[in-house]
Amino acid sequence: MWMCVKNRTRLSAPRPRGGRRSMPRTEALLADFPKTWHLEGGTKVTVRPMGREDRAKVAAFFQSLPEGDLRALKDNVRDPWIIDQWVQQLNYDRVLPLLAEVDGRVIADASLHRRREGWRRHLGGVRVAVDPAYRQKGLASLLIDELIDIATREGLERLYAEIPGENAAAIETFRKRGFEEVARFERNLIDLAGTYHDLVVLHLDLAPLH
Repeated sequence: MWMCVKNRTRLSAPRPRGGRRSMPRTEALLADFPKTWHLEGGTKVTVRPMGREDRAKVAAFFQSLPEGDLRALKDNVRDPWIIDQWVQQLNYDRVLPLLAEVDGRVIADASLHRRREGWRRHLGGVRVAVDPAYRQKGLASLLIDELIDIATREGLERLYAEIPGENAAAIETFRKRGFEEVARFERNLIDLAGTYHDLVVLHLDLAPLH
């Protein structure tokens, strides 16, 4: 269950060189942020889009994740260069990262990835990472639902998630949000330690707006 904060702060999307706005659709959807949610157990969480000023907080969050979690991520988030690139190239119209905070500390990161041109412009990818101390409280499900809502209002037709095959908990979380497993590729991933993993692909078809 979540509640919106009464005094909302409108967040402006970053602008490319020349001052031209690059994300007219996404920016309008961010007017409702920040939001306040209450997790199972009563924990109060603030959710908002990541900003360039969050570089240190985001880096600290990913540094705190267990080694097993880091191996499952697509990027080597312990490399400062990776975080720098995320912050410097922040573009909500292409990647919308949402941060969940407790007392100013980032405890989860969820992102919606899409393309505005080309033959995959109707798709959106969803990624979620949650601090182990805040799992099993419904936070991942709330973040997924939030991204589903944003994607639906943007007019995307399908969402997908790509998860290592042994991460049964994450796969089950996405299934409970309506995603269905559509493919499993053996030894399709190799982590930073050189270990191979199966890749599970899940889809969620959204109702088109037209």
